[in-house]
Amino acid sequence: MNKKVGLFFGTFDPLHNGHVAIAKYFLSELNLNELWLVITPLSPFKQSNKVSNYYSRFKIINNFCKTADKIICSDVEFNLEPPYNTADTLLFLEKENPNVDFKIILGEDNLNTLHLWSNYTHILKHKICVYPRNSLSNVKSKLVQHPNVNLYNAPVMDISSTIIRERKSKNESIDHLVPKEILNIFTKP
Repeated sequence: MNKKVGLFFGTFDPLHNGHVAIAKYFLSELNLNELWLVITPLSPFKQSNKVSNYYSRFKIINNFCKTADKIICSDVEFNLEPPYNTADTLLFLEKENPNVDFKIILGEDNLNTLHLWSNYTHILKHKICVYPRNSLSNVKSKLVQHPNVNLYNAPVMDISSTIIRERKSKNESIDHLVPKEILNIFTKP
């Protein structure tokens, strides 16, 4: 039987309690052996000057993953050339891990734009597990009809990395928004 691994892609700048809740939900719901947080150096859809240093993010997230059961910090995109397209990362992972059944964890907003992603048809060869971004589901994509796309009733948390960065820049508390392993490093000057 193949190992089942969920791939949760993101810049995770920073990783917060919403990400963790989603990861834990899919670990249980899909009965995964592991869930990999695939840290994207820079999303093709984000500006580089608005994302924290990749190595700093990796260090912070890896600190959390050392204490998290079955949640792995993946540096796979360290080894790939930009742009960091999900399909290219998948092709690399499939080649390196032929006995792993990868499942893609995706926010509904990303499903709405998936048809614009490079080689998105390759991504759709895998099970796409879609979680809601807010309590009012807003799936507009025709891909919701695709046999490999499934919507899940994952927890909805009103947290964003942007809000956390803004609160940190104003010296406001983020204690309740991020895991303590993240807080200990992320809040250091």
